[in-house]
Amino acid sequence: MDIQLTKTTQIFKDIDTVIFDIGNVLIHFDWAGYLKTLNFDEETYEHVTNAMFLNEDWDKGDSGLCTTEEWLQMFIENDPEYEQEICKTFEGFGASIVPYSITEEWLSYFKENGVKRYYLSNYSEEMYRQSKEQLSFIEDFDGGIFSWKEKCMKPQSKIYEILLNRYHINPAKTVFFDDNTENIEAAENAGIHGIVFTTDVPFQMLGK
Repeated sequence: MDIQLTKTTQIFKDIDTVIFDIGNVLIHFDWAGYLKTLNFDEETYEHVTNAMFLNEDWDKGDSGLCTTEEWLQMFIENDPEYEQEICKTFEGFGASIVPYSITEEWLSYFKENGVKRYYLSNYSEEMYRQSKEQLSFIEDFDGGIFSWKEKCMKPQSKIYEILLNRYHINPAKTVFFDDNTENIEAAENAGIHGIVFTTDVPFQMLGK
């Protein structure tokens, strides 16, 4: 479905539900900015970055298939010489979650127009524990799913099926916002209309 973002009346002509990814859609996952606040030297910064945030093991936490302790140990094993710095980074990385300034207004726009709102996010239990205050806006949602709770992740088809079935969502009347094209393609395979998110999308929809 080719949805023109500048024509909001057309976007929701037959839509009664929106689904949001959270990371880099409703919030900025600013891990680089957070890491800089720890005042590591350049070499340490690179080692911690590669051991954690840019490592495939990051997804292990989102999958929910390991404990928080096991997840931390994976990062340490990626670069044992930097164990102390990795632990320091891990214990406060919830500070990397920064809501976009437009998020609350954008979410209110949907609510005011009678559109139901859900979230579908690859998110770890530890990250949620550390950042749930920044995610307080989801308390007003109609529901949603975090990957760690379901033991599956986007773009696996199972997680989309769980969301649709749990909340009795009609995919043909639903739009999904995600910054990852692979996740959008998986949503479209489930019959959901997808929009690849960029930071100008909310501003376009709100006419700003």
